[in-house]
Amino acid sequence: MSEEEHSATRFVHPGTERDPATGAVIPALYRSVSFHHRDPETPLRYDYSRSGNPTREALERAVALLEGGERAFAFASGNAALASAFLMFQTGDHLIVTRDCQGGTQRMLRAVFARFGLSVSYVDTDDLAALDAALRPETRAVLVENYSNPFLRVTDIPSVAAWGHQHGLMLLVDNTFLTPYLQAPLALGADVVLHSATKMISGHGDVTAGLAAVRGEELAQRLYTVLNAAGAILSPDESYLVLRGLRTLPVRMERAMATAGELARFLGAQPEVASVYYPGLADDPGHAVAARTSRGFGNMVTVRLSREDLVAPFARALRFIEVGAGFGGTSTSISLPPLHCHAALTSEERAERSITLDILRFSIGLEDATDIEEDIRQALDHALAER
Repeated sequence: MSEEEHSATRFVHPGTERDPATGAVIPALYRSVSFHHRDPETPLRYDYSRSGNPTREALERAVALLEGGERAFAFASGNAALASAFLMFQTGDHLIVTRDCQGGTQRMLRAVFARFGLSVSYVDTDDLAALDAALRPETRAVLVENYSNPFLRVTDIPSVAAWGHQHGLMLLVDNTFLTPYLQAPLALGADVVLHSATKMISGHGDVTAGLAAVRGEELAQRLYTVLNAAGAILSPDESYLVLRGLRTLPVRMERAMATAGELARFLGAQPEVASVYYPGLADDPGHAVAARTSRGFGNMVTVRLSREDLVAPFARALRFIEVGAGFGGTSTSISLPPLHCHAALTSEERAERSITLDILRFSIGLEDATDIEEDIRQALDHALAER
């Protein structure tokens, strides 16, 4: 069995099938809130669903296996997973965070955790010199978003892990864009890997969920304590759906990733496109690191148009490509970062990060590549005619 087949097989058979009591090959959906305690002198495996639910645990066991973690946990959203990870830190602690990260992360840190004394420095985490410059005595962790959002900058996780551990820091990796199918951050040295499972993992645009997997029992217990105390759990119904999506992730990602590479080259040939950001391109600054640390380049492509006044008519003219804040579903979509994923930033912060009105972020779905290209080309023609 090849490495690729073995990887895909693990997603189809993540160790949670074949119920020993019934022989069922799909884990059961347990909506029960509480569980009968027949013998008060014998501890229960489950007593209250906030603390543990069989359906949620089936998903968590599968994720822990796929990520190579000690344990994994399922949350009500990607932001809930991220917030729970931040809750492991204390007043006065300092974090280093990927500068080019999703706006929701920055909004959370500024609007919520800054009030409790958690300070942050945003740096380009693909630059070890920048990490050195940001280090403080009170620094406790580095949060890497790989790839970054929206410009898809690639962080060398093994290098950052080695640097961080040398300084006694925890390394957290938001790996939403790559998923456990394309990259295993824990195996590369990370301590916690986080996902918005709303996106590629569930994959159908009908579930809101978050996941975290951790190395080591001590860290797993710290995160579980937050999950159990704060209660930002994923419901049994949504756990069931995420587990279903996880099983088809390899085939969906392979299809979308192949199209993304073709589309990146197509977009680079369009005169209305000034820049293309996609690590799968050989001339992308992060290509070599991405090729060394992952088994593929993902399904996200970002472009900068030659003129920002083309964006609005282009978006209006699209026939089936969707426009909105989400990504990672079966349909190809675009987001406008200043209005969607980075709307939480101030205009000054967006300008400092070069997130301007000429940026489009594509999430490639499962349509035929030629159909996606035709929709883009006709929308560009319409935008030029209108302007």
